[in-house]
Amino acid sequence: MSENLVVGTVRAFRNGRHLVVGRDGTAMDVVFDGEGSPKIGGDVIGVVTRDENGTARMTLKRTVTEALLEGRSRITLAGTRADLSARLLAKVLSRFRTAVIAPGSGVTIERSPTSDDPDLEWAISAFRPEADRLSVALNVIDVQAVARASWKPTALKDLTLPADTEGNGRAMHDLARLLRSGFHPDCNRMIENISGMREISVNFVLPYSPFAGVTGFCREIASMDKGHFPLPVMTISDARRLSSARHVALALAHSKLGAGARGQADIDQSRRAAHMANCFADAAAVLAFVASGGSIRVAEAYADLKEASLHFGRRVGTSELHRDVLGEATHRAIRAALREDVLARATTSKDIVAEAVKIARRMALPANRFHGEADVASEMEAVSAQVAAARIAFNLRDASYADVERVAQTYRDEIRSLVELQSGSDQAASRLVTFGAIHVPLRLGHVFDEETRHLPTAEVAIRAQSTVGSVLADKGRLARRLRAKTGAPDEDAPLEFGDPLVM
Repeated sequence: MSENLVVGTVRAFRNGRHLVVGRDGTAMDVVFDGEGSPKIGGDVIGVVTRDENGTARMTLKRTVTEALLEGRSRITLAGTRADLSARLLAKVLSRFRTAVIAPGSGVTIERSPTSDDPDLEWAISAFRPEADRLSVALNVIDVQAVARASWKPTALKDLTLPADTEGNGRAMHDLARLLRSGFHPDCNRMIENISGMREISVNFVLPYSPFAGVTGFCREIASMDKGHFPLPVMTISDARRLSSARHVALALAHSKLGAGARGQADIDQSRRAAHMANCFADAAAVLAFVASGGSIRVAEAYADLKEASLHFGRRVGTSELHRDVLGEATHRAIRAALREDVLARATTSKDIVAEAVKIARRMALPANRFHGEADVASEMEAVSAQVAAARIAFNLRDASYADVERVAQTYRDEIRSLVELQSGSDQAASRLVTFGAIHVPLRLGHVFDEETRHLPTAEVAIRAQSTVGSVLADKGRLARRLRAKTGAPDEDAPLEFGDPLVM
């Protein structure tokens, strides 16, 4: 009987078999023997044999060495890429459950079931039981480790992460874009067309930005411009936990919002489907946050920030909203999750996810809100959003010098905390200067400069920041250059902060 040693990734479950895609791109439907419980999106090592009916049967092994010692095998790895084959042979890809991914020494990947980052570990632990039950392996990137790793913003050839070894060009491009533009959080879902079927798996989760702090986190989710300063009372840990929980929960959305026990939902198929997934993720995040002892006041402020996006996210001079603002407006779902009866039921991972599914389906905006050429908040939504914006934002443009100085002390304390968190690594410290500058509010630039001036290699980063500032001065010219470079068809196309700024 012929045997093949296969190193690959579980991509889907269909017709009673698992779809495994090898490192050379070869796909096969297999039946797993033994006690192993494969997870969709997880790496597996196993010996594949054919039974008398021609069915491919795979026995999972913990290591390549273990599989080689148990019999004759033909190794199917990464085709012609000798460097990737060497990494795969050197690394033990035995963990096919949820894992934290970080750059290793040289060109290796380090996978661990836990993280040293307490906020990230909390978010993973909150959803790991349900992810395991759903057979979804969460590949969560350790952003603190990436922040400390050696790589250049213009090229990520020296940074090895899951998107690279998956052999998927789009995934690696997405990861590179996110890191170059300042570690914007994201959940990357791969949709593969195998035998005419669309199969969804999670490629990587980038949980939060290590350089954003509370200010950057709040401004991002509220679509707030730099002329306003967020007022919610929350810690950096609170912000990172909410962000991490939201994006880890998004990795479960395609499984939980699908029809039937094994159904998958393509949540990127429409803006309304994406909106429902966002409602699910935010409801799950606040339920997990409060269940672990998090402040309800912080969760309520999170809802206010989401609602305020309908005010701050308008196009200048019009009532139209920027693209994706309406889809991210999940305040109704968050407030539904904060009802006492819901909180009383949502105590375990399974209960939290189940309640979030019900909330998303009940509280998501109707489909007709996303059918027009432009998204617009209703009259009642606009008024309520303006009230929410007044609760959670301070107008820096019109404030007196004394009022700005009072806000500046809060911002100074935040930057000092970020500096302390990143001061142990020259790489992370210099990136704090570069990427942290993206989030500096109006009239508070001097605070950021004063608190980061002593950081290692800060002068180089500040010079780069000055060059960027001179380009940003003419925003219209910059926008035209970026759109011309990327071939963007209209003004709604997203613009990236990174390589295109180089003259």
